[in-house]
Amino acid sequence: MLSKVNNQIEIFLKFLLFIFPILIILGAPSLNFFSVVFSLYALLNFKTLKKFEIFDKKILIIFFSFIIFIFPYESIDFKNSFIKYLSFSRFVLMLLGLIIFFEKNNKENSLLLQIYKIYILILSIIILDVLIEYYFGANIMGFSSNYRGRIASFTNDELIIGYIYCFLTLFLFTFIYKKINNYYFFIISCTFIIISFFIGERSNLIKLSLLIICFSFIHFFYLKEFKIKNLFLLISIIFIFFISLYGFSKNTQQGQKLFNTNELIITKNDELSFDIMGRFYKSNHAAHYLTAYNIFLNYPVFGIGINNFHKESTKHKYENKKLLKTNFRSSTHPHQLYLEIASETGLTGIIYFIFVFFYPVFLCLRALIKNKQIYLISNLLLHFYFIFPVLPSGSIFGTNYGIPFWFNLAILLYYSKNNLISNLKNQK
Repeated sequence: MLSKVNNQIEIFLKFLLFIFPILIILGAPSLNFFSVVFSLYALLNFKTLKKFEIFDKKILIIFFSFIIFIFPYESIDFKNSFIKYLSFSRFVLMLLGLIIFFEKNNKENSLLLQIYKIYILILSIIILDVLIEYYFGANIMGFSSNYRGRIASFTNDELIIGYIYCFLTLFLFTFIYKKINNYYFFIISCTFIIISFFIGERSNLIKLSLLIICFSFIHFFYLKEFKIKNLFLLISIIFIFFISLYGFSKNTQQGQKLFNTNELIITKNDELSFDIMGRFYKSNHAAHYLTAYNIFLNYPVFGIGINNFHKESTKHKYENKKLLKTNFRSSTHPHQLYLEIASETGLTGIIYFIFVFFYPVFLCLRALIKNKQIYLISNLLLHFYFIFPVLPSGSIFGTNYGIPFWFNLAILLYYSKNNLISNLKNQK
């Protein structure tokens, strides 16, 4: 009887993994359900952690040290921060639950291969839906964006389809790469960039394009034997990116949204102006960023407490008359990962997240050097997408951005540690 129940639980957890991108589309309630389920799974299997070689002391210390490092010691609203602080624990527990589940069920990478195949189907449907909305004005379900130059797709007025598209594209990149030759790789890379233009989300466009170009370098100069024609293909990808950038900026609604709004580009005599700082100080992002920076200066050690940016940023002392959008400085979060961490958790939080962000990178690079596990590169690129500096981002403490981040981090750690352990056993 117990064995039958366990089997049913395993099937249900697999189902949740298979539909994870759909859960992102459905929004916070479905993602919270996903995180709670895998958190409970981790707690039920907590006593068995010692059985898994993957859970060494370093990993457990790094991920559970949040208890000390991001506690709201100096919070301006302790109750609000403490509730958010407690909810943050589900991210860490979910990560443990996912790794345990992969350890038990991913024999010879069978589970992850199934996930890749299902996610390709979901990505294909999203791309088809984006193209339908781009050419016909509404998607399959009749949704359309109220913002000129933006695609709504399945997320309707949430307008986060670009984020979901980037998540899936980077997650699947090396899996697709394994199935194609150099010329198809070139075509697919350019296609992914162009689709991102159609969606019209500039931050995601830049992140995705740069990371695809980075992977192209890895592809042509590390994974493949160096040839002049490979160099030509790489240069062509970069060239097409910039040509498309210019072409879309002049000839499409998406391009006009991306490059010709008052917030982004100042036009004079129908020519593009590249006064980057001038455009920045006229934007909402400038108001958010500078406010978060000033909050950090006022609360440098412990910050104002998680989830308190909205409350603190409304204060008149953060008003800056030099900023065009200073009255728009208040938001749920600063819309920039590192400034969010700095303002809400201070230096202690920055120290913690440095280890969370970069220790997995260290493990991944070690694993890649010792054993060319191609799939690792996709998760590494996606990890860099989440921790990309300067450009706008979602809230690391929020559900919609936080849970996909920790989901990918779990797979990155699992792959990296498994490769290192396997390599060590082979040497022995």
